[in-house]
Amino acid sequence: MEKINRSVSYTIKTANVDVDLIKKNKLMNIIENNLSASKKKIKVILTYRIYESDIKNSEFAHFKIVDFSDVLLKNNYHPEKDSELNELEFLSKEIINSEDNIVIYNTGSNFEDFDTISEMLKPHELIINNILVPNEAKRQQQLADGQRAYREHSRWLDFYPGEIEENHKKFAEKIETLKAKYRNTETKVLEI
Repeated sequence: MEKINRSVSYTIKTANVDVDLIKKNKLMNIIENNLSASKKKIKVILTYRIYESDIKNSEFAHFKIVDFSDVLLKNNYHPEKDSELNELEFLSKEIINSEDNIVIYNTGSNFEDFDTISEMLKPHELIINNILVPNEAKRQQQLADGQRAYREHSRWLDFYPGEIEENHKKFAEKIETLKAKYRNTETKVLEI
């Protein structure tokens, strides 16, 4: 009789172990399927006044490269009915739904947009890894292009003399302010 009881006891213990193992596997599947997606680690790169060709010739060429205007088109953005905040929500959703490292160029109309996007990404445990801005050589080229356009078309342009140079100087100051703001954060401002 004792032999039968041990056998039954062993079978019950084995059944409990199997049930526990099944529960653990289900729990692991739930964690993997639901929580892993929110903790994915992708690199997020945003740009300000950087052209697609500059990205394709950079270290970020192997990332998924997206034009911000394409994100707006995909989401049927209409400036008369949608707010600027909607623009940034669409951008954040594009980042959150990306499976790959992503570079989005033509982002934001001002530097404060980067703060808003960062806040939208935080609940998903994502950060903006880099903000790419034009380096000094590119800014000098932009200045030269602006000066040439002013010389050739000043009668049609609504700029006062020296305004192009003033705007160039203000932009360089904004870049330095942006760098200082993000200096001690996980987000790095890079000139390319």
